[in-house]
Amino acid sequence: SVAAEVINFRQCPGEAKCSFTDVSITPCPEAAEGRACVVYAGSNVTISFDFTPAFSSNELTADVYWTQPAVDLPFIGMDPAACKYTACPVTKDTKQNYSYDLNIKKSYPARQYDVKWKLVGENDNECCMILQINVSKKKRRT
Repeated sequence: SVAAEVINFRQCPGEAKCSFTDVSITPCPEAAEGRACVVYAGSNVTISFDFTPAFSSNELTADVYWTQPAVDLPFIGMDPAACKYTACPVTKDTKQNYSYDLNIKKSYPARQYDVKWKLVGENDNECCMILQINVSKKKRRT
């Protein structure tokens, strides 16, 4: 079995309207050493986290970006319907889990990325964090 690895992340700048716990990427053996996860182009990884919103909302939309100092580029192929991956409606101060199978497309250049993950509710309330992944073109021998 493949262990889910709790990873380092940071809150997005600005007002925090959510707390996050147990942010994990599976597989990610690098997490045990506190390093960014190596993910392989053409593979899937599972991103999972618990979040506690400081707001209630009937709907949630997932917006995921490669974030860079000047611009955020939307993550191609991402399903924005967050309620498929967590329970909706979300209730203020109630912890719940979000889990998503992310496809790392073969077209992604091999490099380290800061990934901004937002769950956006009604009235522009949002949960937002940034995590790091390293996209690699080759699988290591196991």
